[in-house]
Amino acid sequence: MSNPSPPSPVDLATREAAVALAGAFSAITGERRDEALTWLGRAEAQGSRMAAALHGHLSDAGPASAYEAHEAFQAFIRGGDNVPLYHAVSHAMARRLENPRVRRLLDIGAGDGMALLPALRAAAPVPAEVDVVEPQDGLRSALQRGFAEAAPGSRLSVHGTTLQAFADSLDPAAHWDLAQSSFALQSLPPDERVEALRALRPHVDTLVLVEFDVPALSHGSDAYFLSVAQRYERCLAQYGGDADLIARGFLAPMLAGQLRRDVAPSNWEQPIAAWQREFEQAGYRLREARHLYDYSWSPAWWLEVSAR
Repeated sequence: MSNPSPPSPVDLATREAAVALAGAFSAITGERRDEALTWLGRAEAQGSRMAAALHGHLSDAGPASAYEAHEAFQAFIRGGDNVPLYHAVSHAMARRLENPRVRRLLDIGAGDGMALLPALRAAAPVPAEVDVVEPQDGLRSALQRGFAEAAPGSRLSVHGTTLQAFADSLDPAAHWDLAQSSFALQSLPPDERVEALRALRPHVDTLVLVEFDVPALSHGSDAYFLSVAQRYERCLAQYGGDADLIARGFLAPMLAGQLRRDVAPSNWEQPIAAWQREFEQAGYRLREARHLYDYSWSPAWWLEVSAR
């Protein structure tokens, strides 16, 4: 049997960069600023793409929220392996719109329609009515511009608010065959998310969630910091010339919210098993849970739950 090849210099440098970046994460969480800057300097010297962006964010450069810089977010979701990821999501959504046929659709956190619009183009027939909940102005505008071409003859209603406010204000008669959300519910605090899902349940027959199955690691542990560091570096490695824009405008504020006590988190991601428990708490029944796509951050899964 031949001996395995030794790690290449590139592999070793990437590993060392992730270890140094993980050290910075630990120091940031512990509010040890000088130590964090030292670790970030080491990570940057090893070629870390996140280190410089996070250094700038600690100096209050760049946006405070991960979704504030629309250009960075749109460059992120339209590059790297987000392209095949969203193709898989849109394809699955299109097939679900057809069988059983969906006449009234609610999309929660549709953004600029990256997943929704291709799904509508591919579905036959398209829903007669589509409601979208999307709090970001710029993303809503982009979705509205593309909707008529994607779903001719379908009526679009756009609600520029959060799911929490939307669910709380629903008319008792409001109802949808299907509600769906892809990578958006992770942006809601867990307690508020469960309450909003519970308030929505009388108004939908079925709900589909597409989310990442992130590793079940204890927040703040060495294993957690190293896992996050490796995933951020693996993600950014795909973006070439857009890497700096994405790191500064989207990933650095996202990461700061996970690490810093003085920054509000931009997301609350969790393993798929935890998503299933949340739906049970909100009164839904699981119909289907299946792997959808092996994404660089974590595997994407499809969860379908019944509200009745």
